[in-house]
Amino acid sequence: MKMAKKFLAVALAGVLALSVLTGCGASVKSKDVADALTKMDIKVEQDKGVDATAKKTLDAIETLINSETNTGAGKITLGNAVGDEGKIIDDTGFKTVAGVDNVKKALGMYAAGSDAEKANADKDKKQVRVALVKTEDATKDASLQAAFVKDGLVTASESMSADKTMVEPGKLGTAKTSDGKYMLVVIVNDVVAKANT
Repeated sequence: MKMAKKFLAVALAGVLALSVLTGCGASVKSKDVADALTKMDIKVEQDKGVDATAKKTLDAIETLINSETNTGAGKITLGNAVGDEGKIIDDTGFKTVAGVDNVKKALGMYAAGSDAEKANADKDKKQVRVALVKTEDATKDASLQAAFVKDGLVTASESMSADKTMVEPGKLGTAKTSDGKYMLVVIVNDVVAKANT
């Protein structure tokens, strides 16, 4: 009987230890990335609405990548979809590829869409920046993930007019692939007229 009680006590201690460790997530949250980017002079704050936008956008990108027509030498992958020379979004904006309208709609940048689909489409009212980065080597380090994001950020919208400026902080949202190897970051800043000096 004594041995059974000792065994039960050890087993319960093990279960308790596992439950405590399970609470320690292996991934960084949007707020952690936002805080780290702010320390890098990209002033942003986490926003649940932009988290939802990032999730919808990542889903649209993955649908495009998984399309039966995405084959051959120009195949789009998570590694080449977004960036300076991205095959969906590059440093000039959206590329002309089949299915890109769904990405625009998810980002709220589809000018002919519903109110939600065009919420960020006016370059003189919003600036949208995105980064799709590989994070498998930095799943627990917000600063390192933020550094990847800073290096990979591209502006999805056209350049704003010279008489306009971004309002800071911007709103940031993130979404991760189911395997946690890639993270999409979306940053939306309001745009206003420059103050007269």
